[in-house]
Amino acid sequence: MKTPDKKLNRLASEKSPYLLQHSANPVDWFPWSEEAFAKAKSENKLIFLSIGYATCHWCHVMEKESFENETTAEVLNRDYVSIKVDREERPDVDRIYMDALHAMGQQGGWPLNMFLTPEGKPITGGTYFPPVPKYGRKSFTEVLGILNGLWKEKKEELLEASEDLTKHLKESEETRAFADTSEISSPGPEIFENGFLLYDRFYDPDYAGFKSNSVNKFPPSMGLGFLLRYHKSTGEPKALEMVEETLTAMKKGGIYDQIGGGLCRYSTDHHWLVPHFEKMLYDNSLFLEALVECYQAVGEKKYKDYAYDVIEYLHRDMRLPGGGIASAEDADSEGEEGLFYLWTKEEVREVCGQDAFLLDEFWNITEKGNFEEKNILHETFRMNFSRLHGLEPSELEEIVSKNRKKLLERRSHRIRPLRDDKILFSWNCLYIKALTKAAMAFGDGDLLREAEETYKFLEKNLIREDGRLLRRFREGEARFLAYSSDYAEFVLASLYLFQAGKGFRYLENAIRYTEEAIRLFRSPSGAFFDSGIDGETLLRRTVDGYDGVEPSANSSFATAFVILSKLGVDSEKYLQYADSIFSYFKSELETYPMNYPYMLSALWLRKSPGRELAVVYSSQEELLPIWKGVGSLFLPETVLIWANDKEAEENGEKFLLLKNRNSGGGVKAYVCVGSYCELPVSDWTSLRAKLIED
Repeated sequence: MKTPDKKLNRLASEKSPYLLQHSANPVDWFPWSEEAFAKAKSENKLIFLSIGYATCHWCHVMEKESFENETTAEVLNRDYVSIKVDREERPDVDRIYMDALHAMGQQGGWPLNMFLTPEGKPITGGTYFPPVPKYGRKSFTEVLGILNGLWKEKKEELLEASEDLTKHLKESEETRAFADTSEISSPGPEIFENGFLLYDRFYDPDYAGFKSNSVNKFPPSMGLGFLLRYHKSTGEPKALEMVEETLTAMKKGGIYDQIGGGLCRYSTDHHWLVPHFEKMLYDNSLFLEALVECYQAVGEKKYKDYAYDVIEYLHRDMRLPGGGIASAEDADSEGEEGLFYLWTKEEVREVCGQDAFLLDEFWNITEKGNFEEKNILHETFRMNFSRLHGLEPSELEEIVSKNRKKLLERRSHRIRPLRDDKILFSWNCLYIKALTKAAMAFGDGDLLREAEETYKFLEKNLIREDGRLLRRFREGEARFLAYSSDYAEFVLASLYLFQAGKGFRYLENAIRYTEEAIRLFRSPSGAFFDSGIDGETLLRRTVDGYDGVEPSANSSFATAFVILSKLGVDSEKYLQYADSIFSYFKSELETYPMNYPYMLSALWLRKSPGRELAVVYSSQEELLPIWKGVGSLFLPETVLIWANDKEAEENGEKFLLLKNRNSGGGVKAYVCVGSYCELPVSDWTSLRAKLIED
């Protein structure tokens, strides 16, 4: 806890919770600003750049050990100009210096600590530096001394090395992006089987998920989405098995908060047992969408229940007044990682009474514990617990539900982890997409209204008067020009709401912001830069296709272009834009498709024969059975238009799917496949038969 009498540094005037965490450090921090670089140049000092985020555990550790230490701060203040950056506000800055670290042959992560010339060119860096020599690393103060000494004694050599590295970073990215080429070479159809085979190779048959990391296991939600699509087009049972097993394993594992709901950042083991306890909005949004799509694909109720549990967590703990969704919750509370989520056997018994004897086994609770002498609650994977104990599934569900509420109430009296309540544009759009898809799948109008509320929050608070999107909102302040990922996800959120039947204004928004994104971000090669032409001039403009913790802008734009084309909006133009992206990343897709799962799904949609469904109606009441029925099916190859008679007449010339189509006084559904359209039908049974045809 920061004491109120501590002197505050420049970060105190920022809105970022991460920067504010460091506002009482004795380090003379600057935010990323011209002022900091001007000071470094005038005083001929190296820049120490430290990048992290509010819920980063090792960022907290390094702050406590080094940045709150008066002696270390004295060295930094004397020899360096120190800059703090919230990577979630400035992903463009983070990406440049993370790539620089990778170019030096080092593994990345946060905190990201880099040493720069006064012009901002990278010299060297690392992640966590300990306060004393350990883990085979020099202490932070040793590193500070060595770099400062080199700057004084071998400045020209450092400048030359930084110049070479900067040139490499710029040329490796921008040379390719600025190559104006008309040649388009899309990956062949074998890419999908190759992707499936790679997932199959890394699949963990014992605990599900994928062993693509030697130690940790990350939620592979976008990969599961691709596997569902692969299963739909090929019937491959192993693809569906990997999806179902992995979703169930995550939901039952320690990576999932068994009491309050919500998925943690990743598992530190391959058993999904010990999580890195922070919870991120993007992880939960992508997990929710995967659960919803699995429910649509197989119709099993448990996936619907899992999805509602994620939604309940987000609405209870992360939804802010007005409809915006907070970014994340910290792993730490009271200075200890995971403390908020851990239980002793005694405490569970005290809260749950006689039920605790059953719940001890259900959640694997022991006297010894499984983490720091306490228990991370988790279910045993693949166990049919109710059958084993002679209970009906509904009986077990009632016992667990009742006691979850009791334990949640008890936990509410603990000191909570920090909630990073800044609202990030793209992350909120990821949730709008997932919530809209859930509303359709479950026929739940309330969820659709909540998705619209979040969308309208973004429109009200994060769009400038001139129409420029902004990245972050907190405490009344909207700041930072939005990045291509923000635009891409906003376009897709608009298309999702339009295809859920919420009206043509969402389609108009999708088209408007697509065109604006093309102007701001599209490179001569056809790929999209992360930052806009109106953004701050940095060492380079970055192009990214990697679908890491969230979809890349290029993957999402490719998806949006294909959907717009299939809806009949400038079909040839948008298909060409999509194909340019696939062509740009052709080598990466073919070499390691697991790194590009969202782009694989976009390419799958592009290659799919596809289906267009236009439903014209005279009244909402008659429409409802068809709306619910369509939403309940897994139709990733189908684009949807819902229009009342007036909308169909007004938009018929613009969207050929609606031309000369009407409800006939009731409701008519028009299905087109490939290059032909079928006769319309007026009831759900007939429409369902058409939609589930192979």
